[in-house]
Amino acid sequence: MESIFRGLVVFAAVLSLIFWSMPYFDYMWLSNEQLYLLDQDGFGAVIPTSHLTYWGTLVVWLVLLIGLFFFNRFARIGFVAFYFFSVVLGLCYGLRIHTAYEVTILNLMGLADGAIIAIAYLTSVGAKFEKQS
Repeated sequence: MESIFRGLVVFAAVLSLIFWSMPYFDYMWLSNEQLYLLDQDGFGAVIPTSHLTYWGTLVVWLVLLIGLFFFNRFARIGFVAFYFFSVVLGLCYGLRIHTAYEVTILNLMGLADGAIIAIAYLTSVGAKFEKQS
């Protein structure tokens, strides 16, 4: 179970890196019209964002995932707290426009995050977090 958990954590980290960098690579396979539509995204319409908050969020996710990989109990608590904080904050993102690739990655990230939380709390892996200081 431990290897499955660690594999999911690595999978979630890779998906996060891919998802956060997608806007920088979309121009390679999308037409100008499609890029124009993506530019109409309302991200930041309700709560203003910046590159610092955009990339800062990724850094927080990756730090928490690294902590989970090494069974840090504070990372487990932080992961769940940040996950629910992100869900609530999602209500303030405004209109979002994603490509099919991004939606697929988002769905896989949600499944992986849910599996990580379930395994971290409901299986024998949870005991590994209690042993760490």
